[in-house]
Amino acid sequence: MINKNIVLLGESHFAFKNGITQGILDTGCNCFNLSLGGTPSLQNLYELVRNKKLLKNADLIITGSNTHDIAQYNSLDLFPKSYQVINWLYKELYFLKKKIICFIAPTPQKWLNENCVKYINTLHKKLAARYGFNIIDMNEKHLKSLYKLIQRDEAHDFDFIYERAWKKYSKQY
Repeated sequence: MINKNIVLLGESHFAFKNGITQGILDTGCNCFNLSLGGTPSLQNLYELVRNKKLLKNADLIITGSNTHDIAQYNSLDLFPKSYQVINWLYKELYFLKKKIICFIAPTPQKWLNENCVKYINTLHKKLAARYGFNIIDMNEKHLKSLYKLIQRDEAHDFDFIYERAWKKYSKQY
């Protein structure tokens, strides 16, 4: 993947200094990080529109906002609002005709509505499948392991987790 341009659209999971950005740089790629902590898919959609030229020149786009898509509304009654924005983001990503990876971050179910967690994470997976995007599901790995023992806090993993995850997954992309 050397000399490839990779763009990150996401929340705080992508914003840490030595995380996925460092993993991307270590594999010889250029990384353009448009992530902003504490933001849902609407922010990714905004960055997509605002940076359309950069995204059109990208070799790969990695998007992830599931945690704050859940936290934004955190109610099944408000799920349709979240659905609308997430669906719109995926359509716009599809129109770019680029390789896309949907990143499902570990979701702290302790302070989020359990049903919203399931609905939003499933929605991201279904839309990724519909549009032919690849998926890295760190939440699934998190739930099936002792991963939570090495978290920075209840909402974030340590930087090196995503750095190493990218190095592992980059061989597939």
